[in-house]
Amino acid sequence: MAKIIELEEGWQFFAAGMAKMRLAVEADGEEARIPANDYLELYATVYNMCTQKAPHDYSRQLYERFKEDVDSYNKSTVLPPLKEVQGEILLRDLVERWRKHKRIGNLQGFFRYLGRYYIPGNYLPTIQQVAYTSFRELVFNEIRTSVTGAVISMVNDDREGKLVDRELLKNVLDIYVQIGLDTYQADFERTFCKSTRNYYSTKAQTWILEYSHPDYMLKVEDCLKKEMERAEHYLHSSTGPKIMEVVRSELMAKNAESHTNV
Repeated sequence: MAKIIELEEGWQFFAAGMAKMRLAVEADGEEARIPANDYLELYATVYNMCTQKAPHDYSRQLYERFKEDVDSYNKSTVLPPLKEVQGEILLRDLVERWRKHKRIGNLQGFFRYLGRYYIPGNYLPTIQQVAYTSFRELVFNEIRTSVTGAVISMVNDDREGKLVDRELLKNVLDIYVQIGLDTYQADFERTFCKSTRNYYSTKAQTWILEYSHPDYMLKVEDCLKKEMERAEHYLHSSTGPKIMEVVRSELMAKNAESHTNV
């Protein structure tokens, strides 16, 4: 008869394995690996704890403790360093942290039994969904205002002709979308459209005074072309048409007003 794995004994072994896995990812990033034997032992531990007869079936407890463990890790290890930085450094650190978060998620195949039986049978979020939700609520939501501000600042620098890392912008905005398209649209797109409207409203007022009508229209055409290029490079496909409408509306509205007042 197989030895019963009690909850605390099994969880301590499992938590130690998770900690070792995280350390490997933190140290080596994309190349991190955990030894095959360690991985198989973690898988076997989870499997056995979930298939033991009641009252020793610990599927529910493992699922709940996993969520608690992920939440604790995000609050104590992931979030604090991100709150200490701003601007482009924040964006770079966020991209790196998100890459590691996904890497850790890819190493969690030892939950396969839970994912195949307990989770769908109880209509629960998957292990990956639990991890993504934890990251969104405990990390991203705490810094999203700063992240959005840093992105908008870099986009405005791009508009001013300064050299910016467009790939970094794309990677950051991909995080919004991967966390949830609704998050991207509610937390970024709306703010970005408002910021763009303000930016081009100010520009239009200046350009109308500086340029003749034909030159102003050439400026409008150039702006629309460059905004489309930016949208295609680093914005989600849902944003492009909205931004183009905002830019067109602001620049053309100010032009119409100037002629009305002549």
